[in-house]
Amino acid sequence: MPEYSFDTPEPVDLRIRNATGTVTVTAADVATSTVDVRPVEDSGGAGELAENTGVTFDRGRLTVEVPERRGWISGGKQRIAVTVTVPTGSSLITRSASAKVATTGRYAATTVHSASGQVSLDRTDGPVEVHVASGEIAIAAAGRATVHGASGAVRIDRATGDIDVDSVSGRIRIGVAEASVRAKVVSGAITVDEASSGEVVVSATSGRVSIGVRRGVTARLDLTSMTGRVRSELPVEDTAPAGGAPLDVRARTMSGDILVAAATSAATPA
Repeated sequence: MPEYSFDTPEPVDLRIRNATGTVTVTAADVATSTVDVRPVEDSGGAGELAENTGVTFDRGRLTVEVPERRGWISGGKQRIAVTVTVPTGSSLITRSASAKVATTGRYAATTVHSASGQVSLDRTDGPVEVHVASGEIAIAAAGRATVHGASGAVRIDRATGDIDVDSVSGRIRIGVAEASVRAKVVSGAITVDEASSGEVVVSATSGRVSIGVRRGVTARLDLTSMTGRVRSELPVEDTAPAGGAPLDVRARTMSGDILVAAATSAATPA
């Protein structure tokens, strides 16, 4: 099966298109980028697809293009495994129909487009964009994070920039948010473990909302639920206390409880 290597002493711009199968990318302290393309199962013409995959490197851009044969992808017979290693700090864009996407290491920017499939991303210092119609999404760390999905759980462990998550159904969980958060779901719970500054604007048609506020932060709350219970465990003052980063929390649900409380020590950055 095809294997490729390129001299890449600097981070690269990696572009991958693989309709179905797996995309596995590792960013490491290397000066050579490698690409391995092979069928998940050597049947149904998958071997031919792997052999005919286009792999090019030009002016800092590494491109991997698995050819598509529409109408042949039944029973997973044409699933292709693409495995790539690039230098730390590279950027990544992937496009697929149903491929599982997983990254390890640190990236400058990451973008994933998929109709369905699991997405698991390691650390990205800059922006992360994920557009998945159906599938679970997990992001370990990001600068700015933008996630749009129809169904499936979304988890973002930490982000230094703004977070924007929009989903139809599925649980949304955000760990440590160092900037503003906007999260919206029709059916599903929303949890923000630790909010620290800017705005937290969340809404759920049907589902529970839970927001943790970092200790020392000055929060202003605007909470509304049509049929659920609304509760804040934060101390209330008539005037804003001196010091402390300002935080504006606005939460809405049609049917579902809302809870705002102090963030637990486990969510506080080390």
